[in-house]
Amino acid sequence: MTTTYSPNYTGTQWRIAQVELDPDTGAPVKTVQDPNELAGPTVYWPDGTTSYVLHFKGGHISWTVADEADTALRALEALRGGEEITPEALRAYLRDVRRLETRMTALKEELLLFAREPGPNGRARLPFRDIGEELRQHHSTVGERHKRILDGDTAQWRGWLTQHTERAAMYANGGELPRPSRPPREHETGVYDSQEEPGKVLARCSCGWSGTAGTNTVTAARQGRAHSDDQEA
Repeated sequence: MTTTYSPNYTGTQWRIAQVELDPDTGAPVKTVQDPNELAGPTVYWPDGTTSYVLHFKGGHISWTVADEADTALRALEALRGGEEITPEALRAYLRDVRRLETRMTALKEELLLFAREPGPNGRARLPFRDIGEELRQHHSTVGERHKRILDGDTAQWRGWLTQHTERAAMYANGGELPRPSRPPREHETGVYDSQEEPGKVLARCSCGWSGTAGTNTVTAARQGRAHSDDQEA
């Protein structure tokens, strides 16, 4: 079977196939299925299914969203196909869809913040009216939410979204933008995903201290601040 690349798609094409792996070596030993056609990241298979290749730099943040989006797609297909869903699968679907929803809320609100920050020309990148139009909300509603974020009411998963980035320091002091750089403190804390307990977060410090894992990022952040204050008192 020969893969056909779409002549209507301009840009990078993908070379992809479904293969069978050797159970001992893990090396491909047989091609199970070649696609009928590829159009950029979209792959059309002979069995009537379609794949879409997600291309990103990596890191657990992007991987987490991709994995949960995959679960959401499987849930969508199961519901639309009238399948009977086992209790175990149903719990997984509900859990990952809920997680994805909260992460998307954090992403949406971070885009709102970014849109209102000064761009290269020194003015906000987008006016509230344009943001409201894209979010299908009245511009006054968008403006009110933006003000609440500046006052400290950030999305539950903002810490997860911005961890290990310069944006993590923004809006952490009642709306203040990042302060001038300073030498790193011995006790710098942040809120991170728990590697031992999926779905939970915990505070960690640059000194090696870790807080108690839980589901509330605000509580974890408070634990981190309390640790820093105790150590530097």
